[in-house]
Amino acid sequence: MLDLWLDNWTLWRDGLVTTISLTASAIVLGFFLAVPIGVARSRGKGLSGFLALGYVNILRGLPMLVLLFLIYYGAGQFSRELRQAGLWWFFRDAYYCGLLALVLNTAAYQAEIIRGSLDTISRSVLETNAALNLTRWVAFRRVLLPIALSKALPALGNEVILLLKSTSLLAIITVFDLMGQARFIFSKTFDLRVYYVAAAHYLVVVLLIEWAVRRIEARTPWVAR
Repeated sequence: MLDLWLDNWTLWRDGLVTTISLTASAIVLGFFLAVPIGVARSRGKGLSGFLALGYVNILRGLPMLVLLFLIYYGAGQFSRELRQAGLWWFFRDAYYCGLLALVLNTAAYQAEIIRGSLDTISRSVLETNAALNLTRWVAFRRVLLPIALSKALPALGNEVILLLKSTSLLAIITVFDLMGQARFIFSKTFDLRVYYVAAAHYLVVVLLIEWAVRRIEARTPWVAR
């Protein structure tokens, strides 16, 4: 398999960079979308709670591949409207469509992780915030969110890994990530060992993610857990 890697190392490098950039961008953008949704789910009241519940249920119930097709192929049905709105440049690009699908998908899962973590915070913490006369925003930003994230860290690490593996689906819409490059190399060589090389790349990245999460967990103060 080493010969397959050496003969096509630039393609593997480009595919790895694309996969990592997709994963990192999606997890960060998804997080910023997930926080307000998770908070609304935790409160579970009013219109915001209802909309958050609907978003989470729909996006978690929709297979990633179906969501990808709806965005990438569905956007073509509204090309005229998207051009008029100045958004066609985004939806005509497979990379951006794939990134959008990943963001929408991971935001739903991250929102539920954040909701679960917020719900486990003891009432004594809330009473302490009230005793210190902290505003809701200050208490959430400086106390509740850090505690929730420290509790959610293992689950968020698993979500990063799942998201990384989900990027392989983007090869179907011609995104040249790791799997996309593997498909391209296979079309030239017809050598099934190509997929073993791709699998080895995914495995290395997953192990690095697990190592990074463990390091972050080790540095997380015990009181925040």
